Amino acid sequence: MNQESFPPAASLLSVFIKSIDVKIKKAEYREVTKPVFFSFISPNNDSLICFNKGVYFQGKEQTPLKEGSFYFIPRGQRVNLGTGPLLGKDPENVDTWKHDRISEDYTKPVSAKGELEGMPNLFSFVSFESILYNAFPFFPLLELPSFNIPQDNELSHLMREICIESEENRLGREMILKNYLNEMVVLLFRYIESKPELRKPIEKLNYLTDVRLISIVKYIEENLEKELSNSAMAKVAHVSDDYVGQFFKSLTGRTLQDYIENQRLDRAMQLLKTIPNSVQEVAAMVGFNDAAYFSRRFKMRFDVNANAIRQGKVQLT
Repeated sequence: MNQESFPPAASLLSVFIKSIDVKIKKAEYREVTKPVFFSFISPNNDSLICFNKGVYFQGKEQTPLKEGSFYFIPRGQRVNLGTGPLLGKDPENVDTWKHDRISEDYTKPVSAKGELEGMPNLFSFVSFESILYNAFPFFPLLELPSFNIPQDNELSHLMREICIESEENRLGREMILKNYLNEMVVLLFRYIESKPELRKPIEKLNYLTDVRLISIVKYIEENLEKELSNSAMAKVAHVSDDYVGQFFKSLTGRTLQDYIENQRLDRAMQLLKTIPNSVQEVAAMVGFNDAAYFSRRFKMRFDVNANAIRQGKVQLT
């Protein structure tokens, strides 16, 4: 399919926006206590930062960022950000791969419900996961670079509400956060759609609207305990047994059976943290007939023993 035949980005975004599940990982305000210029990669989550108050800059050229603006960092992107100077001090250069205490040494958390106006150097952030069809991390698929967003009162208010709700475990917290996060992603989509240079990568995701792919993904999600052979998936997608594996890999970049196993292990992790069943029972619930094999694969995937999760010896977010 040539580029001219792709549906417009707005049309694709309208499809994707209905099928993305957004989960919060962390959200808070932090006060800058020491000027720093740091380089880091966000390996597991997408992040949206608001530069509420103070002096901030990006890139090795230290391009200034306007107070009140935002910076979106898709999962897997390396970025260079800085803050300062404070009291005439030059920022320290830090690579976070070599400095694990970047947050504690250069910033400190503050309550989103407190008096923030008097703080001269303040930023807030929301770290989150966005999964399309309960299967694919969405923003990494776009291969977008990190980008700056101008000051936006609606987005700023929304981020503060997310940070406030994250601070306390109040009744309905998860439902409210889910609504806020969905709204935040809608605003991100609107901004992306408004910028031609950001719209272009969306057009190449037309393949994700293929009904055969969606059928496979949804069937796997709803039937993890069943036999999910390539032959079974071929029947779901109405393609040949020989072609289904090639079809899935050509669209997603991963093999069908690897994808199925990862979905089973992810569901197992969720179950081990939320229900009292034994490791053997959970393994069977997600389609592993051999509990010992399940335990080995679980350890390889998460670098932690399934029994440790079951017994509550390891806390994971």
